[in-house]
Amino acid sequence: MAHPLDDLMDAWMDMITSTPPRFRATKFPTYLQDEIGDWEDKNGEITITVDMPGVSKKDVEIHVDKHMVKVEASTEERDYTFSKKFTPELNPDKVEAKFNNGVLDIKIQKAEESKGKKITIK
Repeated sequence: MAHPLDDLMDAWMDMITSTPPRFRATKFPTYLQDEIGDWEDKNGEITITVDMPGVSKKDVEIHVDKHMVKVEASTEERDYTFSKKFTPELNPDKVEAKFNNGVLDIKIQKAEESKGKKITIK
């Protein structure tokens, strides 16, 4: 007489020993990261370096808002998406980016912190 778990064990063994289906990719995989490449907070600015081999400058888009930097690049062969949230407030109006040999360098000025204002009581 077969044990009640024999069918379950047979199904499990079939599942773990079977060969998964093969897919042919037309593109390299998309690179999606919560963390952008190398970055540093120094002297009132954020500097970021992102490696993106196989793309050219015209393929790269950079989006900067007060607390987020997102870099995207897409070609027929590759897709990249990198993003990073920053605690210090960034100044989207003061961004400089350079792209050379598959390496993107970005410098973003941090927004000036409000120093407050002394209020005179009348």
